[in-house]
Amino acid sequence: MEYRIEARRDRLIVSISGVITFDDHEAFRQIVSEIAGSDPSMVELSLAGTKMIDSAGIGMLLLAKDKADKSGKALILSGVTGHVAKVVELSKIDQLIKIV
Repeated sequence: MEYRIEARRDRLIVSISGVITFDDHEAFRQIVSEIAGSDPSMVELSLAGTKMIDSAGIGMLLLAKDKADKSGKALILSGVTGHVAKVVELSKIDQLIKIV
């Protein structure tokens, strides 16, 4: 997993590429810290460059949602396609995190 964080005036955009698996949990903790410490009240996790996500990755998305909620921020997912869209659909995460 690779990621890039871009702060805009109205939102924090975290673009994630590659694969999101259990092996990425340490790097994902850094993302969660950035979410909690950011100024914008909107956080967008862009998964457009993400090719694969496993169940641990879904858990990490839920962790980001929980941290955003506790920090008074809204979290949305974007660029959900292909394999990632199928896993998101099967896990029903779209019922917890808004997908745009």
